[in-house]
Amino acid sequence: MGGEFEATIYLPEDVLLTRERRERADELDNILKAKVGRINKEYDTLDEQTKKSEIEKWRWLGGKLDNILSSVALIEQSDIDKYHIWPAIGQHLRKELSRGLDDRKRSGTKKDHYRKCWALYHIPGTNWITSWVGWDAFTDRGEQLVYSERLMPLLDARFSSLKRELGADDFKEIAKLTVKYIPTQAKTPKDIDSMPETRLVQIAESIYQDYAKLKLK
Repeated sequence: MGGEFEATIYLPEDVLLTRERRERADELDNILKAKVGRINKEYDTLDEQTKKSEIEKWRWLGGKLDNILSSVALIEQSDIDKYHIWPAIGQHLRKELSRGLDDRKRSGTKKDHYRKCWALYHIPGTNWITSWVGWDAFTDRGEQLVYSERLMPLLDARFSSLKRELGADDFKEIAKLTVKYIPTQAKTPKDIDSMPETRLVQIAESIYQDYAKLKLK
């Protein structure tokens, strides 16, 4: 009658909710609530510099999420593969660690904000990323660029040699150039996993040279 109420949703919704699955889900939720509660308290002790740096705050949170995935035995691989785990964790995070209404439509999808935080920490070769907007540009361009875990370290090795710090627009340009060589949004995208390492090294070098022609004149 115009009021609000909270309803428990068990995911995936298309799977028969047996008593055993309900009890398992409730147990997992209690564990997640306790672990996220500790993260919420840890945030109070986080240094102000990290809190003010969007990229470092979300990288910090990514480390905490990575610890949850690796330490909670009740989390099934399907929960991760189908992105159900992110809203399950996110519902318990404090306001300062939530993206609010802007990201609700992406919640529980491959573009879930918390999945991006986890990837920023977990995927090798992301230390050169100094802008959350820049990280968004890579994760939104396609799964292969980031989650293959092969390309980011090569870009890290190449772009870390720059003498100046990259800004959000630089990362967006690099992501755009990357899709030129690895068109992940094409109908028949190239499969990074099947590429020999030498080819990926060449691609990373080509991306760097293209960027240098545009920005390092």
